[in-house]
Amino acid sequence: MNAIGRGVSGLAISAILTIAPSLPAYAQVENSSEKSSDVLADIIVTAERISQSAQKSPVPIDVVSTDDLKQQIVTRAEDLARASPALAAVGGAGGTTTFYVRGVGNNTVNAYSDPAIAFNYDGVYIGRPSSTSGMFYDLARVEVLKGPQGTLYGRNATGGAINVIPNKPVLGRSSGDVTAGYGNYDWLTAQAALNVPLGANVAMRLSGNLSRHDAFLSDGTGNQREYGGRLQIYAEPSYNLDLRIAADYSHQGGASASGYYLGALDPKYGASGFAGYSFTPSGYSPQKGIGDVESQAYLASRYIYQAGRAGAVADGVSNNDNDYWGITAELNYKTDAGTLTIQPAWREARIDYSFTGIFREAGSKENDRQASLEARWSGELSTSLDYLVGGMYFDEKIKAGAYYNQFVLTPYQDFETQTKSWAGFGKVSFRPIDKLTLTAAGRYTSDRKRFDGISNVYILFCGNPSLGNSCPTLPLTPLATSGSAVEGFYADAGVPVTPVPLFVLPPALGGSQTAPFVLLSPIRIASGLKNTKFTYRLAAQYDLSAVNMLYASFETGYHAGGFSFARGLESYRPETLDAYTVGSKNRFMNGRLQVNLEAFLWKYRNQQFSQFGYDLGDPPSTVLLTRNIGSSTIKGADLDVEFKATPDTLLSASVQYLHTRYDSFVYYAPNQGMPPNTACSYTPTTQTTPGGTSYGVYQVDCSGRSAFNAPKWSFTLNGQQTVPMGGVDLILQAGTRYRSTTYSSADYLAYLRGKANFVSTVSATVADAGEAWSITAYVFNLGNSRRLVGATINNANLFVANAEQPRTYGLRANVRF
Repeated sequence: MNAIGRGVSGLAISAILTIAPSLPAYAQVENSSEKSSDVLADIIVTAERISQSAQKSPVPIDVVSTDDLKQQIVTRAEDLARASPALAAVGGAGGTTTFYVRGVGNNTVNAYSDPAIAFNYDGVYIGRPSSTSGMFYDLARVEVLKGPQGTLYGRNATGGAINVIPNKPVLGRSSGDVTAGYGNYDWLTAQAALNVPLGANVAMRLSGNLSRHDAFLSDGTGNQREYGGRLQIYAEPSYNLDLRIAADYSHQGGASASGYYLGALDPKYGASGFAGYSFTPSGYSPQKGIGDVESQAYLASRYIYQAGRAGAVADGVSNNDNDYWGITAELNYKTDAGTLTIQPAWREARIDYSFTGIFREAGSKENDRQASLEARWSGELSTSLDYLVGGMYFDEKIKAGAYYNQFVLTPYQDFETQTKSWAGFGKVSFRPIDKLTLTAAGRYTSDRKRFDGISNVYILFCGNPSLGNSCPTLPLTPLATSGSAVEGFYADAGVPVTPVPLFVLPPALGGSQTAPFVLLSPIRIASGLKNTKFTYRLAAQYDLSAVNMLYASFETGYHAGGFSFARGLESYRPETLDAYTVGSKNRFMNGRLQVNLEAFLWKYRNQQFSQFGYDLGDPPSTVLLTRNIGSSTIKGADLDVEFKATPDTLLSASVQYLHTRYDSFVYYAPNQGMPPNTACSYTPTTQTTPGGTSYGVYQVDCSGRSAFNAPKWSFTLNGQQTVPMGGVDLILQAGTRYRSTTYSSADYLAYLRGKANFVSTVSATVADAGEAWSITAYVFNLGNSRRLVGATINNANLFVANAEQPRTYGLRANVRF
């Protein structure tokens, strides 16, 4: 079954998709008996905590098989968007991954915020977006659930959930699977799995992976060095009891892509003064990294107003040295009354990475630890009534230090966070008549969060650039990993470092402090949050026949609040989403034709939005903070069709129409002499600190605009043709994906949008008819279409952009025994 043909097709083609979509995914290749079948394969999922056919599950869901993941070289979480049309993902520095579903998501990937899409590995919720690496090998499937999953998956599942499910050990079976590939960029991939019985009632499964390739960018960044392993022991000591213990480890090396300079922004002046901004494209290709010699000269030529000089150097280093490991156990005890499932888990990550992008250099060292325990009881009260009840405890602790050198402003952060979450949930399904099923589910969640830390912010001050101030001898902030090193550097240079309590305005602004100097603005946060929320789901399913059904549902989602390093704005509220869905799943022509249709309406409230802005300190500091900025309405329809034209021919098409609108979207930008660079309307206003001092800001109103990362139109076309040739098969596959224009940032500027494009892929496989071996030649992103996936401006007023992965090609071989 074509995984691209299931569920919502358009989300994976949103503007932030960093990896070009690749070969169409066909889950039926896992079963050789289905290769020559006249009917479409049936896929079993556990999205609703029970095993059932995806065509019988009344939820929008995409399912991706392990063979799909191998075929599409999925080694990182962001690569998953290649295989699921419902998902948009972008990889960030240090292995962080940001997910969006239908415009719902957030770009806060620091250690004191939470993702909006729940990521679950082997049944365990993963709290950190930086800890989703090293999992994509030897998998049974990946389930992508679209829409809020607040009842069975709980907190931080506002837009949906991703379930990564490994292959389990199999009793009484000795088997192995080895896949190796090589392609351009010196890309080497390898995966292996071994299943060994340890007696009649015990089995072990050992698996591992390796992925390494050279840099995608000319400055040596965007390379990959990753490996990992997983060990599982499964036992059935009695007919009604089974126990599985699993441990895994992964390492992420390499370097995050630095990005490329899209162009420069400069103010324009006329007879009456400021006359707007002009954008001048750089003309650089997406492969010319910012550390490239030509890019370095481009940066050095730019005048930095706050420093009163030019000459910036992008000499920072991008590097990942991250380790992840965890252990979990799953116990199932079956009785006549029902089944008890208990799953404890422990996960830990030690993260040490640096990156560049808009920074001279930035980096973070973290120790992330989480413990969780989930217990469920499921049973039947009668032939027409079944139920599930459960509870979950989640405890996360993070200790981290970070720095962000922006040439003229550098915060050095040290902090600790803790989250404790308790939840109770339940689900009841009732069949009043044979063909009708009514479902009600609910979950009560209580979150307690704590944040304690300090951010020492060093800010260069040359004076007022509009008055002609120039500081050619003022050194830009040095490459240093601590505030004390910065102070020592400026002491040697004879530049005073002035703490905020001693801060006096310079003469140009009516004070006595002589520029240049360095302002030290400490931000201390000691804050706690408590959020409680009841989320629920109401659904109805009517079976027109054994292979045709209608469904409708209403479901609510909840995304916990969090923290910012911002005085007076230390925390922000939870966001919520209400989702109305109607749909139909159908098989026709004796199982050869599948037609699924879904229509949806979402109401998104208190959306969390991260931006650079003033905090409420006295004086205020420009910081990265998260606020609740308003609400939006998201609606649309999906049509997915699959057709088994012959036993050897499979065709699919998916079309999505998506209409998004911010009903209210208001945020604030600092007023530093010139208005914000945005296509939205803005109004000068003031922001008052708790001490009563007012500072100028701009209120920016983007109400009425479309949501981020949400293409209005998208479609996919895929085909697979198998040509039997005696004892081997030739399998030809081709696909293309279209997505319309999208925006990925709140400025809505034409030169920063991701333009509409097609991305096409092809492959040819020669395979043993009995699936003992196969050899595949592939090309991803055949036309080398490099869609813009986001851009951010640095202190030299240069936009640093990122684009989709370039064209890749290679060979892959597989052996099974």
